[in-house]
Amino acid sequence: MRWIFLILFFLGCSTKTTPIYTLIKTPNLKVSDQGFLKEGFGYKEIEIYKAGMAPFKILIKNSLLCINNNCYDKGRFLKSLSPDYPPDLLDKILNRQPLLFFDKIIKVKGGFLQKNERFYYLATKKKVLFKDKKRKIVILIKNLKD
Repeated sequence: MRWIFLILFFLGCSTKTTPIYTLIKTPNLKVSDQGFLKEGFGYKEIEIYKAGMAPFKILIKNSLLCINNNCYDKGRFLKSLSPDYPPDLLDKILNRQPLLFFDKIIKVKGGFLQKNERFYYLATKKKVLFKDKKRKIVILIKNLKD
């Protein structure tokens, strides 16, 4: 019984940290630099470090999206960027999963590509790139370590 408790304790507390380069560009937010993607049970957090500044943090947990400790309903926040975005858009991008509002998935080496006249979405093992040409939004997350 004690072993089961220890195994569950360590599995529940485990966090995966990946060094990344991130670019996030929206009409109201522009940030880019190196940092970390932290993944734990039920949450993902991006920390971006700029020289001489406090880290920029984005936390995604359940239905919340927190930017530097200011939290918002994830669905409402994404709808404020574009009414076309589903509430799980950021989850799909961070998990490198296909976006359901695209019709076709094109296989590429190590991942897939989805695109149309407005959107471009590339997800591979090493990077994920989402572009919305109409709203001028870019999200790039590139792994710095294999």
